[in-house]
Amino acid sequence: MNYLFGITDTGKVRNNNEDVFIAEEVMNGQFMIAGVIDGVGGYEGGEVAAALTKEVVLSEMTTIGSDVLTQLEIAFNLANEEIFARKLEDQQLAAMACVATVAVIDRLNNLLHYIHVGDTRLYLFRDNSLIKLSNDQSPVGFLEDSGRITEEAAMQHPKRNVINQALGLGSQGEMSESYFETGSSPFLPGDLILLCSDGLTDMINRELITRVLASPGSLQVRAEKLIAEANAAGGNDNITVVLARNDKPQVSHPVSRPLADLFSQGANDVPLVKPVPKESDATAQPLGKIETSQPHVEPDKSLNQENNPFLQPKTQLVAEKAGPNNLVIILSIACLLLLASTAWLFFSSPPVALKPSGTLNPIPAIAVNPQEKLISDTLANLKSDTLILSAELFKGPVHLSRALSINRDTLIIQTKGDVVFQPDSAYTGPALILSPACKYIVIDQLVLDNFETGIVSYRNVLDLKNVKFNNCKYPLQVLFEFPDHSFVNGRVSKRAFQADSLAKK
Repeated sequence: MNYLFGITDTGKVRNNNEDVFIAEEVMNGQFMIAGVIDGVGGYEGGEVAAALTKEVVLSEMTTIGSDVLTQLEIAFNLANEEIFARKLEDQQLAAMACVATVAVIDRLNNLLHYIHVGDTRLYLFRDNSLIKLSNDQSPVGFLEDSGRITEEAAMQHPKRNVINQALGLGSQGEMSESYFETGSSPFLPGDLILLCSDGLTDMINRELITRVLASPGSLQVRAEKLIAEANAAGGNDNITVVLARNDKPQVSHPVSRPLADLFSQGANDVPLVKPVPKESDATAQPLGKIETSQPHVEPDKSLNQENNPFLQPKTQLVAEKAGPNNLVIILSIACLLLLASTAWLFFSSPPVALKPSGTLNPIPAIAVNPQEKLISDTLANLKSDTLILSAELFKGPVHLSRALSINRDTLIIQTKGDVVFQPDSAYTGPALILSPACKYIVIDQLVLDNFETGIVSYRNVLDLKNVKFNNCKYPLQVLFEFPDHSFVNGRVSKRAFQADSLAKK
């Protein structure tokens, strides 16, 4: 099949392979399961832990219900207990454990659900951009994800193989609430995911991985090329790669038009925002002046008024019945009656005088500044999934007189430089409101300043990356909707938001 492929390789240094992978279809192809499991604990132990985990995951995910993340958590908890129990039975396996990342793809609904523990990785490849979805649960991985060290330094770090969390290290009662990382994301036509062990990412960087994934060829060709590149760089560990693709046809959309509409009203010299169509590489480029013109439309001769009596003016039809002179007389009498009634009302009801202290203070309409209008119109009409805001193109903060509403399935808002949103002097509401229709919204590098509430989101659809909340009483408010008079079960996602003094890469 050309939409799911997995491969594992021993590498150039080790004699055994402790990695296993999952690349299976279930429920008549409605779901795909992709997974990479990296064993830990010696020649025999690592292989046993990885094999046990694969067996449990496939057993638990044979039939997939509506709550996929809960099923994945149950599977990982069962695998953890299996490994831990086996360690107690056999002292030769006392050091075994494994790290794992498993994704379930709902092909019918274009959705991706995943669970992760350790330092295996999950990447989303979309529009020639590689996005790391999972976070390494290791000291070196934390340093890299938080921007304290570069990718190159992490690849060379002497403790890069030390992990904080894995399956089989302890019983379920000893694990914290956030032990497993889970998440969901739209998986759009043309999207590709890469799951891999650290035998790949310790050897080649994301730039090379991106080039290979963007190269032509089947998933098998690209997976084998990734293995070859890792071996060419040294092959110090087992290398495992699983690729899965949404093979539905991609839909192309033109760039939305609100920008041209605004510029044509006199703001031609202030390019502010550039929507990025799916086919682009999501790189912001300054916009020049945009000229608009009305398209020339040839008249439809079949609808000519001379040939179509239904398009004759009503006044002409009346004139034909009453005659020209009669029409003039009727209109003159109507005008005289209107003037007479107006005069009678004026003289019979004199105007009411205002009190000496009374004044007329018309309420001014709230003026929407051009920058706010441009962003609001673009969000409402954007056809692509990415919106880029550049600080170089703004003249100071963007003042909002109302909330910016996002009502779409998927949206990535990226900023280049510090783009600051501030409330207008009379506005006390939130900066952004995500509607219940949203499924996956990413906001990257935005600054929200002096809002009572920064962002209002429904459910767990929001992914924040390096967003600053300055003087916001409630930075984030998450709402949930349930049917009335129903019993509700579940809990808020374990994947918590964390504040940090340094930006993450």
